[in-house]
Amino acid sequence: MNFDQLKEQWNKEDSDVHIPDTIEQLRESKHPIEKIQKNMKKEFPMQILAIILIAFFPLQFKFPSSQYIIYYVSYTMMVVISSYYLLGFYKFYKQTELYTGNTKNSLWKIYHELRLNMERYQSFGFLLLPHFLVTIGMVIYNTMKEHGKSLTELTTAHQQGLIIAVLIGTLGLITSIILWTKYVYGRSARQLENILNEMEE
Repeated sequence: MNFDQLKEQWNKEDSDVHIPDTIEQLRESKHPIEKIQKNMKKEFPMQILAIILIAFFPLQFKFPSSQYIIYYVSYTMMVVISSYYLLGFYKFYKQTELYTGNTKNSLWKIYHELRLNMERYQSFGFLLLPHFLVTIGMVIYNTMKEHGKSLTELTTAHQQGLIIAVLIGTLGLITSIILWTKYVYGRSARQLENILNEMEE
């Protein structure tokens, strides 16, 4: 006899007794988990493609060959960090595939893993900042060199403006990473949290 039949029989025998719809709530939780899986399926290949394309920045921005070593040392560090993150991303995706919605404990586990992966996702974005700052610095340096100028020739006002621009750009990127994480995974996390809270009542 399955849960629904047992519930129906019990309710017929005693109308005052009510079994909570915990199984139904667990089934509803499949929807946010499926949404998480769908988002991850889209993001995973896009992230790998982005990392591959970043390798060609020196050619795209026409960096002199003497600067390749600087760029690719930074790029190698970024790839190592990315590999660690992407492995965790893949493991979490596989975990969501194993979720069957049979127990509240498995739902709690998925919820906590999702929250952990959201934090990891943001940290991954923050750890990519140094590489992008190195790239931007090289682009600025080479652009100035093409115009026959050097960084030492910048006035104090220009130096301050450059520092402010970098700070604003960095803060903008950090904010966008946080907002993107909330947009892609935050809603599903809130749905899972609401289902779990309802089950506690």
